[in-house]
Amino acid sequence: MTMTQASIAIGVLEDDDVMRDYLRHTISNEDGFELAFAAATLAEARAALETGPAPDICLVDLQLPDGSGTEFVEQLSQNGHSKALILTVLGDRLSVMKSIESGADGYLLKDSQPELIVQHIRDTIKGASPMSAQAASHLLSLVREQKDAKAPLEKSVLTERETEILALFAKGMSYDEAAQLMGISPHTVRDHVKSIYRKMDVRSKSEAVFEAVHMGWINI
Repeated sequence: MTMTQASIAIGVLEDDDVMRDYLRHTISNEDGFELAFAAATLAEARAALETGPAPDICLVDLQLPDGSGTEFVEQLSQNGHSKALILTVLGDRLSVMKSIESGADGYLLKDSQPELIVQHIRDTIKGASPMSAQAASHLLSLVREQKDAKAPLEKSVLTERETEILALFAKGMSYDEAAQLMGISPHTVRDHVKSIYRKMDVRSKSEAVFEAVHMGWINI
């Protein structure tokens, strides 16, 4: 499929046939959206990434017949090309935490209204991190626990360049976009990100940005 330059290319990973058709219909009938792929399994979604252009964003279910949606989110996060928006029936703390740690940019429940899903897709592309009320509650509780459990980091733990990268990520930029703006290679950006993860004791881009904003190191 050839994606038009102005459209948002969206991948769907959903094993339920009815829900997958519902999302396909919603995407196909929304101006400015194009369906990149609609996969029922983790294997199908991975194959779609290998054979076609990377979508701008993927809607990812967690419970799949051949694994967890977080595995696919980790792949998207490592590639640095596509955002990931979880869309699931699971609202428990463990599912939320695993999704955020894997690099998900947002977490929604499947009972969200179609117009809200559409808006959240657009918001995520712009750099927002939409969360269901349950997910936000779990995330806030985790932040409080982490704040109590460890001493706050000083901003000086990061280099100026690492802080700049986090600020660009907070604006919704990809690895490639950040590299181009900073005049460095995507590989160098990934090296900086690895250093950020180690220094901040985090495991995903979204978690690093969330922590940096919470500590006042960067603004969004």
